[in-house]
Amino acid sequence: MSSGGNKFPSPIGGIPFPHDFAPALFFTILYAVTVHVAAYRMISKRSRTLVLIATTIFCVERVADFAIRAAEAKEPNIRTTKFFVGWLQSAYAMGYLSTTGDLLNISRMFILQTTKGTSLTVQLPPSDRFSPRMEEEQPLTATRPDNATSSFTKLPMTDQEEFEDEPKLRATIERIGLVTLVLRLNAIALAAVSGGIYFNGVTSASQANIVQITRYASAIIVLFLQLSALGVVLWALSMRPHRTPRGPALYLCSIVGVIMLTTIYRLAAMDNHTTSLTAMGPGSLNGPTAKALFYIFHVAPEWLSVAMLLAVNVREVYHVPAGLKFH
Repeated sequence: MSSGGNKFPSPIGGIPFPHDFAPALFFTILYAVTVHVAAYRMISKRSRTLVLIATTIFCVERVADFAIRAAEAKEPNIRTTKFFVGWLQSAYAMGYLSTTGDLLNISRMFILQTTKGTSLTVQLPPSDRFSPRMEEEQPLTATRPDNATSSFTKLPMTDQEEFEDEPKLRATIERIGLVTLVLRLNAIALAAVSGGIYFNGVTSASQANIVQITRYASAIIVLFLQLSALGVVLWALSMRPHRTPRGPALYLCSIVGVIMLTTIYRLAAMDNHTTSLTAMGPGSLNGPTAKALFYIFHVAPEWLSVAMLLAVNVREVYHVPAGLKFH
């Protein structure tokens, strides 16, 4: 579909062509497998937590998204229809927000746990507990010896360092959590608008301008939220090393770092414009190189961050509750 010579924002991921069929089918299968892992995490009493609900829904949605992309790659008559173009642009704009939201909640609850005093029952896990096979819950002690490595060692109660309870810091972190929630909801709304009216922007310069503004705004907010999650964990590691389990914290930072690749790619790709959805010229995001970059820097980091999140028992490793409220 052409805009009659007027430029509009190029669709992220381009329009599916025959060379998209194999990668689309691959990620359909990959996410279908991931759905089973997510379902296991939600069904198992040991790992069930609503903190992962958005990621679980995201996995199911991505199966549908890539199935649609594979179908479009084989059927030229549906590639540029309003419904499918809008669906995929909305999916790509909103999908990675699900994992980002869950990572924000996990990082917040993880840091909140470190504000508890030693008089309370604190069960922060040791830093080497990242294998899905290690399902037995083992409380973490509050300190480690001076000559210890990054792993925490269980000490006799008489040798433990005592920590004061920090209700004021806990309240501050909770307030920050509310702010990030509001920002995340705004990012979701902006992403929904950009995807919902994308097809209209093909023929309307004013609509195209709204698409560009809203998708940039959404991605910038998401990047800020991801940097916030990364920053708060790194702050805890540097300023509260004895209260913060090093291994789980670094693993959480690595997941955030992976999903940030998707955001950065989107911000870089959104500068491209085209005059036709099916154009193959520079900036159209339809060429083989552009498609390869899309799968490597947008799609793969999304899946990898989800896989890393589901590979561990988040409920035990980060001591998050079964619900969404921290106690």
